[in-house]
Amino acid sequence: MSKKPTKIAQQKVNQPKIKMESPPLLERFPWLEYVLVAITIVVLFFLRENFVGIAFERDEGDYAMFGKWLLTGAKPYVDFYEMKPPGIFLIYALVVKIFGYEYTSLQTGFCYINSITLLFSYLFFKKFIGRSTALAVLPVYGFLLLNPNASGFTIQAEFLVLFFVVAGLYLLLIGHERNNYFLIITAGILLGFSVLIKQAGVFFCLFGALVFILDWWKNRKLKKLLSQLSAYTAGGIIPLFIIIFWLQYRGVSKEAFFWIVEYPGKYYLSNQSFDAGMNLLSIFSKNIMEQQPFFFFLAFAGIVSGLILKISREKKILIYSFILLSGATIVPGLRFMSHYWILFMPGIALSVALTYKLLEQLVNNFKPMKILLAVIFFCVPVGHLFSATSYYINPNFDTILHGVYGSNPFPETKVVGDYLKQNMKEGDQLFVAGSEPQIYLYANTLGVSRHNFINFINAKTPFAKQWQLEAIHDVETKKPRYIVLVVHPFSWMLDQKSDMTFYKWTQEYFNKYYDQVLLADQISSRGDCNYVMGKDILTYQRKGQQFVLVFERK
Repeated sequence: MSKKPTKIAQQKVNQPKIKMESPPLLERFPWLEYVLVAITIVVLFFLRENFVGIAFERDEGDYAMFGKWLLTGAKPYVDFYEMKPPGIFLIYALVVKIFGYEYTSLQTGFCYINSITLLFSYLFFKKFIGRSTALAVLPVYGFLLLNPNASGFTIQAEFLVLFFVVAGLYLLLIGHERNNYFLIITAGILLGFSVLIKQAGVFFCLFGALVFILDWWKNRKLKKLLSQLSAYTAGGIIPLFIIIFWLQYRGVSKEAFFWIVEYPGKYYLSNQSFDAGMNLLSIFSKNIMEQQPFFFFLAFAGIVSGLILKISREKKILIYSFILLSGATIVPGLRFMSHYWILFMPGIALSVALTYKLLEQLVNNFKPMKILLAVIFFCVPVGHLFSATSYYINPNFDTILHGVYGSNPFPETKVVGDYLKQNMKEGDQLFVAGSEPQIYLYANTLGVSRHNFINFINAKTPFAKQWQLEAIHDVETKKPRYIVLVVHPFSWMLDQKSDMTFYKWTQEYFNKYYDQVLLADQISSRGDCNYVMGKDILTYQRKGQQFVLVFERK
């Protein structure tokens, strides 16, 4: 005989069932995160690959050539030199070793490097500000790194610095959270080496230290602070000790100190006035923002959005500190050059992420709005891509180069370099009179003098006369088969106070011992150029004031 249900049991039966809200999409399908990240990185890889074959500008040609010099056994700061730390020579030597000295191979190599950087950047953003926001901001960040007026299509050293920075910061956050000293030391090594590529990496090292300090401020665990900070500092010092030992082993410590510390301190950093720097900042920032205005609108909105976000005070301090320190990388020297902004892009992307994060919080309790927000996040980068297909999909290399770098003869030097590569035989040597070292790269050769960047020997320093005479001696002694004369103000940087010894010598020596075989006459700064060869040069009337002239020894 069945028992009657109790009153309490009857109430439970009659109670309406509570509808449980389904978990977020990314929690139901964890694999979806990896698919979205992979698709984003692959699409950005192929967009960047569209620029393989674009002509180099002078700095990236210089760095690639340094890597080749180092692989031949040449001594840094003696057989070749730059105002950069030695890490830049080592990392480009590694890149040249892996991908080759052909300029298109190097560009393809940087497509892969950029993809790995995007992956580590995503992992860093995910750990720093959340998974969904990181997914939404990743394509925006990828497009920021492709900004043409930030030299996004180049193989500039900043891309290599950025790789070490984001990898290091990701490992630092993981190591700090897990109290894993191996990861913290590794993070210190990566961030420390970024400084040895370009000094601007030091700002991200400061951010790493701030992570530990703010944790102590919140939890007051002094022992944890000291132990983690010590491990991080030890990791950062390791690359420095290795580099110092290497310089000592190569016997170039004195020369390295001169080029890394003395020369820039006395003759470069102090030469720029504040007013001139602010003028350059205005020009470069305007050009960069005009390429991607909506992204920068979101970034400016993010500066305000972060103030009202529902996150901890410590996290806000970290976020704003990261944006500030990332922006500080473009300041040293007050030159604000286009490629400096590559290191500012993580900060700009994080500022965009603040806007996205606030929107997520505002619609958190409204499912239809969540779907709409996801659509918006998708449409922002896709809309940008379709609005600039002429740049991303069908780029006209000459138009881009002259649009970004003005009348600088970068497309023209590519034509000259191809001509030299076709005509130079094994054992032939080359000298470029001008600051266009990318020509050596195109011709697959190295120069006959350590003075490959003529701007240095024309600068107003006590060494100008001596270095000019060295360059003259190198050419007269080695008698290269080909000489390239680049007549452009940015390739020589001459003014009324410059020592004109070397320039006057080129006018006499080249015409006396060499024949003109190729002329690239820049008719306008828009990319119009006439190419004249052989005896036709003698009767040709130049139409432009800027040109590139190839000589072959008589």
